[in-house]
Amino acid sequence: MSGELTTCIAYMCPWAHACDTATPRPAVVPERRCIRKFPDERRPRSGLSDIALDNLARYREEGIRLEAVTISILDEFRPMGPTSSLGRKRPERPVYEGGVRGKSFIS
Repeated sequence: MSGELTTCIAYMCPWAHACDTATPRPAVVPERRCIRKFPDERRPRSGLSDIALDNLARYREEGIRLEAVTISILDEFRPMGPTSSLGRKRPERPVYEGGVRGKSFIS
């Protein structure tokens, strides 16, 4: 590998769902292939990272009040509470403000 390098931690990256270089474990990857380093106009819309989902699931378990949209996301992606996603190459979905998998939260 030549050029600038960066550390890929897919579990913490909101673009991991769209990344070809995402790895199951933290790894050094070429910076020019890291979506996080792309200019805004070339970067896809971000979703929620797995760590964000796990933190929100932990908040729900602790009884912290969450909005209905957040609860809907957690019901679909973390129904059993926080889980370690470090063994997966990339998250299976992007989560956008418009909904999850095309389902709108606003009726």
